Amino acid sequence: MARTKLSDELKEAISLLSNKEKDKLLFRLIAKDSALVEKLTFELLEDAASKDDRREEIYQMIDNGFNKYRYYSPGYLLLVLRSLSGDINRHVKTTKDKYGEIQLNLLMLNKSLGLFGEKIRRAPSHKSRTFNSYVVKRAIKLVGLLGKLHEDYLLDFQDDIQKLGQYMDEQPYMKLLADELGLDIEMLKRGEVA
Repeated sequence: MARTKLSDELKEAISLLSNKEKDKLLFRLIAKDSALVEKLTFELLEDAASKDDRREEIYQMIDNGFNKYRYYSPGYLLLVLRSLSGDINRHVKTTKDKYGEIQLNLLMLNKSLGLFGEKIRRAPSHKSRTFNSYVVKRAIKLVGLLGKLHEDYLLDFQDDIQKLGQYMDEQPYMKLLADELGLDIEMLKRGEVA
């Protein structure tokens, strides 16, 4: 939705409205933005522990979702990853859960490559190019996020980072793309991010 700049006169007129009228306008505007409603619900009505509950919900959805998925092609798998990424991004935008962002993305990538790595490897390069690009770029983003975390947290993710590096190393086309984009897979295999 495009933003409209409010004139100074309109701002002043709105500020002169009664609190009841302002509340009415505010409620109508907030209701039009579902992401804002979700964020306000989390911030105003839930306690801090609900962040962990929300993260666990998405974790289970990812973990169980891949077991139900029937592989057709790298392109269809990419659709699943993008959908899950949207769920993860909404969670992060709502809760500001940086730890969860890393944990959930690592789970998503490792689950997909662990379950379907052999099928992806056998797919022709032109059919897996977009999928491989997505995974490599997501891994690069994760390396950046991990680099911003305190080093104590890195231990929590070390096994998953190594697993991701191993899975990526088993994909020849993905490995080539990672080299092109400057992602050091050997570093990941060692469980390092810097």
